[in-house]
Amino acid sequence: MADDEMGAQARGVRRMGPLPMERIRRVDRPTTLITDAVQRIDMRNTAYGLAERGEYGPAVQRGVQVSLPGKYPLSAAQKDLVDHIARIEPGPVAPQVAPIPQDAAVLTRHIKAAGYFLKADVVGTCKVPPWAYYSHDRAGNPIEPRYENAIVLVMRKEWYTVRASSGRDWMGDPISFQAYAHLGLVAETLANYIRRLGWAASPQYGPSFVNRYSVMLPPLLIWAGIGEVSRAGIVLNPYLGLGYKAAAVLTDMPLTPDRPIDFGLQRFCQSCRICAENCPSHAISTGDKVMYNGYETWKLDTRRCASFNFTNKRGTMCNRCVKSCPWTQPPTRAHNLVRALAMHSRLAQTIAIRSARLLGLGRSRPGEQWWFDIVYEGERLVEAPEGKPPV
Repeated sequence: MADDEMGAQARGVRRMGPLPMERIRRVDRPTTLITDAVQRIDMRNTAYGLAERGEYGPAVQRGVQVSLPGKYPLSAAQKDLVDHIARIEPGPVAPQVAPIPQDAAVLTRHIKAAGYFLKADVVGTCKVPPWAYYSHDRAGNPIEPRYENAIVLVMRKEWYTVRASSGRDWMGDPISFQAYAHLGLVAETLANYIRRLGWAASPQYGPSFVNRYSVMLPPLLIWAGIGEVSRAGIVLNPYLGLGYKAAAVLTDMPLTPDRPIDFGLQRFCQSCRICAENCPSHAISTGDKVMYNGYETWKLDTRRCASFNFTNKRGTMCNRCVKSCPWTQPPTRAHNLVRALAMHSRLAQTIAIRSARLLGLGRSRPGEQWWFDIVYEGERLVEAPEGKPPV
């Protein structure tokens, strides 16, 4: 097949993924201010790193070391799988680039199609800001920025389990690990494929302790047009809300970057404080955005958040902000209509926020619970202590 025929085939015309991201307005700059003063972060100074070395106190440190995620059998089983995937050694880069079009636009559409074929829910591309690289890894080794391009992969959390849970019970880790495991497979497969085509690639995925990151994902999510910064301090996608996990593949393959998006979230989050009101650790700000490390954000109190998560005796990791957010609803026609209205109307945003409060989106549904409340006590499984948490 000739190059022009291969290029036309790769460009295609159909929607590539399951979510209508093509409907979202693209802009040249992110909707939150990012200045040139942003500094690279040492991985040892993230919330997980600080908790791990005892900066948040001995109780939190013990929680990191012995409790998570191995205290619940389902998340422990999932962690075994993620650990296994993370031990995959990268294969060599092919000595010659494959006989395919070298046009960045054609390659971008092709690699996005491959990501969707591997069951990602959203795939975006961006240039990697140098400050998005961590300065040092968890062992203290310096990280040198290597790759200019990133393929950003998003996978939704299983919504029906999110709805059934309280958001701070035993399903917090399993809900996240379900996405982490699948993203690990997708990221490793896509990176392997790119290397076989003749370009270098590095997969970035998993929870913090897997240690598969050289970059922070939130900046990539913003620049790849996956979402906007939310009050919860998490990048929010217009169709998945906060109910997803992300991974990336860094590469030197020529790619065309996507543009950031603007769907009115900054105005929405300024008025809506539902996630903050539902946060059991009171870690989410109820005030205005502030400047932090050279960028504008609603600053999360990471010490409060991490301390609650790592000492939670009634469950695993907390998902209350995810569960209670009005945007974290399934992308049905009815919900998508509400989304479309909220993206374009202040009045619709006000109505959506009031409706979310009335409907009590953050409440659990015990009648839909399918899991057992059990926990490890040493090597023995026992009934989970202290009963159900308040919701």
